[in-house]
Amino acid sequence: MRKVIEFVKMMRPLNSVMTGAAVLFTVFVVNEYVIKSVYSALIGFLTGFLISSASMLINDVVDLEVDKINKPWKPLPRGLFNPRLVEYFSVASLVLGVLLNTLSNPQALFTAIIYAIIAYTYNFLRNKWFSHFLVSAATTGPFIYGYSLSMTSGERLIFIALFSTVVFLINTSREFVKSIADERGDRAKGYQTITTVFGRDFAAKLSLALAISGTLLAVVIGLAGYAGLLYTIILGLSGAVFSLTAIRVFQRPVSEVAQKAKKTMIYSMFFALTGFLFSNFP
Repeated sequence: MRKVIEFVKMMRPLNSVMTGAAVLFTVFVVNEYVIKSVYSALIGFLTGFLISSASMLINDVVDLEVDKINKPWKPLPRGLFNPRLVEYFSVASLVLGVLLNTLSNPQALFTAIIYAIIAYTYNFLRNKWFSHFLVSAATTGPFIYGYSLSMTSGERLIFIALFSTVVFLINTSREFVKSIADERGDRAKGYQTITTVFGRDFAAKLSLALAISGTLLAVVIGLAGYAGLLYTIILGLSGAVFSLTAIRVFQRPVSEVAQKAKKTMIYSMFFALTGFLFSNFP
């Protein structure tokens, strides 16, 4: 049982559930909270969960040597599992997540394939500083995929596109904070990140700029009438927490601060996701 729990931890259940939930929330929002097909909604959640889990698992395999320095407490550095077994499980999750969409519509299948490729290949480009942007591109997947799964008209497309931009900006901000937190191991293994290439100060400044930009855009979306008041309040509050956290990293861009900040940021993003769910409320 202990090993099962440790394996589940490698799948980052919070991240994977958030990904599946983001797909469901998108379907609800664009369909104005009418569940047209429970079957389709289930496929959407499982697709998001499985592809996210696959990416998290392969990440631990690829980053094994770096994690021995940065995160020696994780299951693979501690030798709890054979990396090859984790790799096989990851590939199986990825393939299953995509194949589920053969039971859906062609648009959803195509979108799932594209985002699965982005989410997976990022892990093999972790030693390139531009990989941060691939991660953020992958995080927009649940919203674009959820829209394609819903099979609706284009009425909500502008909102989904704008919100996906917010997600890209905010996640990139967090990626830069993570690069500060993981600097020691990344430098030791020759990984290029925004921090190892351009320095901690630059990474912290850019993270703060992206946090503020993403927050402002999220609020403007509501004020412009693309979403309701409840969305605007929740996104404003979660964005304020996220930006204040980025300010703390900006004031002291060191690993210890960044480690705490990235956890606060993910909780803030989860709160923002609930605001997205309520975007069609008055």
